[in-house]
Amino acid sequence: MEKRRDVMLFSKELISSATPIMTAIHQHPFVQGIGDGFVEDAALISYVEQDYRYLTEFIKIYAGVVTKLNDRLEMKYFTNSMDFILNSESHPHHIFCDIAGVKYESLQHAQPSPKAYLYESHMHRAVQTGSILNILCAFQPCPWTYSEIADKLVKEHKNSNDNPFKEWIEFYHTNQSQSPEEKTFTEKFFNWIDKLAANASPKELKTAKKFFLISCELEFEFWEQAFYQQNWRFANLIGNTNE
Repeated sequence: MEKRRDVMLFSKELISSATPIMTAIHQHPFVQGIGDGFVEDAALISYVEQDYRYLTEFIKIYAGVVTKLNDRLEMKYFTNSMDFILNSESHPHHIFCDIAGVKYESLQHAQPSPKAYLYESHMHRAVQTGSILNILCAFQPCPWTYSEIADKLVKEHKNSNDNPFKEWIEFYHTNQSQSPEEKTFTEKFFNWIDKLAANASPKELKTAKKFFLISCELEFEFWEQAFYQQNWRFANLIGNTNE
């Protein structure tokens, strides 16, 4: 198999290619609202409903990936990620719920919106390719974009004590000593991507890059759907997509 000889690390190439999408995420009114300290309650509720569903499916997908691995260290990466989602990721959800004045438990039964449904399908498709490189590239935009959002907001001093989203920002901020696992997870996955990319063919790299960029696009769309509470146009005809 032809080895990659480019000087630029593949992870740097991915990040560079995703710059326009990441810029759009930073400029999204939902993300801007987090920095400014105000987001409509309906948008916060929609976000939590869809993210709870998405992360539940994400855990199942992670579990499926573990069965494809032979290296115990690699298994540990994924099981640590599942543990983080199960035991830590609910904290930012609670922050949104507290601000919106709703109970978290009341938002755990929504069906996936069209874009969340598409994102889940995209992840399943990455797993079905059987390529760990594709899987990592499809999964990485989720933690990466959130750490980028939080880092930028901290640099802009948006995590002030009078911002009700202060804890949310600091939860995802990679430089917080009390939660270094987010940075470790993101960096380890990019390092793992680079290791696999070094022995991948140009065609394999092109496919993996597409999975990464589509996931970045869908991260933008996730903010979009929540901010505007987008749903199935014919939801009454389609019914519950969970069934």
